[in-house]
Formats: sequence, structure tokens, C-alpha cells
Amino acid sequence: MHRIVLVVCTLVAFVSTNAGAEAEIADAGLRKAVHDLSAATLADGAGWQAYERLLHPNYTRWAMGEVYEGREKFVRSLEAWWDYGMRVAERDNELLAVDLYDDLAILRFRISEKFAGPDGPVAEGFSGYVSNTWIREGENWLLLSAEISSTQRQD
Repeated sequence: MHRIVLVVCTLVAFVSTNAGAEAEIADAGLRKAVHDLSAATLADGAGWQAYERLLHPNYTRWAMGEVYEGREKFVRSLEAWWDYGMRVAERDNELLAVDLYDDLAILRFRISEKFAGPDGPVAEGFSGYVSNTWIREGENWLLLSAEISSTQRQD
């Protein structure tokens, strides 16, 4: 059986609290970009192309301290994941922190995701933390980098 597993770790801009401090995305354009990125990989989402449009040309991704990918490699793996029939079936996100500096934003999330494949629910899911760096270019916010760590790892 051919199986494609890709930790998508996308984000939804929900307001939540962390240690009594409110974390929220005040910039409307950034809030929309984060929402659109997250929505792209859902079962009824717009797909990998919509996700790709929100990636900065210099996008990089570091996952679980092992996998480093540049933009092209990540986009091709996301495309294969999507074409195989994988989708995010359920997502629970907690926005932990937002650091906004003019045209640069760093967002940190705690995430739990369940996936569905072409034959239904997939046993593997993802639970962990994601730190995303966004950069504004003109009117658009683009994802510059993602750092992903799993709380499921047994090292």
C-alpha cells in the first residue's frame, strides 16, 4: 500500500489565552492570510495551490528537528499529499502568541490535527507546536518560515 504522510500543520486565527495573556491577530490582512492558509487543506478546502499562493518565494520549513525543506520541495510534497486524497479532517488550534513588528509577524500555536485519506480516517494525526514567521510584501502577508515540533515523538 502506497501511503503519503505529510505533516501539514496549518493554522486558524482563533483567539485564545495563554497564562492569562490574550493572544490575538490584530492585523486584519494577517488574520485573513492565516485563515486562508489553514482552510486550504481542509476536506472542503481550496487545495494545495491556494496554500502555495500564501508562501513567500524564500519559504523554508523545519519539522521535528529532522526535515528541512525549501519552498519547492515542500510544495511538491503538499501537492502529492493532496493528489493522493489526503485532507485535514479535524483541527484544534490554540493561538499562544503573536509578535507583530511592522511588516514581520511571528505566530505560535499549539495544534492537534486528524487526517482523512482516500479510504477514510487515517490513524495517524499530529499534535504539537508550530511557530510561523510571516512577512508583509505590499498589501499581502506571506508565510516566510514554519518550525514544527511534535508532542507525540518518543525520542
